[in-house]
Amino acid sequence: MQGLQCEVCGRRIRGKPYKAIIEGARLVVCSDCATLGSISWEFKPPRAIPAIKLPTSVKRPQLKTTTMPQSPLESTLELAGDFGARIRHAREAQKLSHEDLGRRINEKISLLKKLESQKMKPNNRLAEKLQYALKIKLLVPVKKEKIPKGLLTNPPSEAVTLGDLMKKSDGEAAKR
Repeated sequence: MQGLQCEVCGRRIRGKPYKAIIEGARLVVCSDCATLGSISWEFKPPRAIPAIKLPTSVKRPQLKTTTMPQSPLESTLELAGDFGARIRHAREAQKLSHEDLGRRINEKISLLKKLESQKMKPNNRLAEKLQYALKIKLLVPVKKEKIPKGLLTNPPSEAVTLGDLMKKSDGEAAKR
């Protein structure tokens, strides 16, 4: 059990780790953070937990990131601008509380509230889980914005190249 970290404060757990329920989530915590929730049981060594299986028909799209350039092979999907409203309307239409949805997709209630208020953006995996559970679309095709021709200073056919500048400077030198 050496090297365990508290899932609340992030510090290395010294002494006995505790399993506590904090905001509906079961967490392995240190003795200080155990007071923030209710102690559910003592820690037992973790077992392999099977991953959530999505149907094979569900594709795993990638969100468009602004920090890393995308290769042409990556997906052309991005998070919908009104994702918070979509999540809230779908949850309310299915008459689910935050607690019910949290249990269904195994996520914290506070996270769901932050997503609905758009204080936080979901990652790809969470967006897929929400799409599947609520039967909504959160990842939509990227819209390519067209630039009006009036905004272009030099249309491609009239673009000035270095060669054009050299010719122009040679012509001015010949006139002198």
